[in-house]
Amino acid sequence: MHGNDPLRDWADIRLFLAILEQGSLVAAAEHLGLTQPTVGRRLSAMEERFGTPLFVRAGRRMQLTDSGKAILDSARRMESEMLAIERSLQAQSTALRGEVTISATEGTGTEWLTPVLRDFHREYPEILLNVQIESRAVDLIHREADIALRLGQPVQPELIARRLVTVGFGLYASPAYLDSAPPLRSLDDLPLHKMVGLLGPGNRGRDTHSFPVTTPLPGNYVYMSNSATAQLAAARAGFGIAVFSHRWATMAGKLVRVLPEYNAASIDMWLVTHEELRYSARIRTTFDFIAARVLADAELFEWGTRQ
Repeated sequence: MHGNDPLRDWADIRLFLAILEQGSLVAAAEHLGLTQPTVGRRLSAMEERFGTPLFVRAGRRMQLTDSGKAILDSARRMESEMLAIERSLQAQSTALRGEVTISATEGTGTEWLTPVLRDFHREYPEILLNVQIESRAVDLIHREADIALRLGQPVQPELIARRLVTVGFGLYASPAYLDSAPPLRSLDDLPLHKMVGLLGPGNRGRDTHSFPVTTPLPGNYVYMSNSATAQLAAARAGFGIAVFSHRWATMAGKLVRVLPEYNAASIDMWLVTHEELRYSARIRTTFDFIAARVLADAELFEWGTRQ
């Protein structure tokens, strides 16, 4: 290595890890909010200071050289320490101002959470609410969000998670579809019906037609989407039968529950944050507010009814 200071600052480590995790200079540049030429120049400068290449191209991806592998563990430890410093500073904040990023799924984040947060804004106008609609489970440890509303229990031990309600799902269709469709008296009649499917997160195939149902329901699938909002629009337009949460179907309107004795799925909803961030006043206040409002609407989430 050349010089007395080959690793000049945290930005070098962040760049190194971004290229590794994103797999290319283009993807790393997008992740870091930089241009590809800037990322390329900074990588070249860092490799010049080290006196050895850290990456080599393998097809379209960047792979670590032996030198890159040699510093990887140290880079990971440095990243962990920097993130710990950020969380510690964040935790010292007691002012009810600043930004809070909330991750939620389609439907929950748009139709339910956003109107609810209007009440929060009236009470805490100096808190900027950044709502991220994601089908995937965001990485709270690496600060992709401060708070997340998730279906299903999180597994990371570093997270603080609170189970709130059980979300119920059923079969729904538009009156226009049902008026022209064959009789539907039991699940055995579904093969005669048209279906509107939702692909699960990260699934581009056709093996998960009716997320969140674990086993695909029978029927003639005529419309598929990776967007729950598009699935809802298709069902309301009369494409066929779809699985929706009772809450979303109730709030959306223009849908009729079919086979009401059939429980398509029941999934626990959790509110999640990082264990250190709960000591931040604005994040703790936002967390508690959302939890209280979900619990107040428990019957809506479970059965599609309001108290």
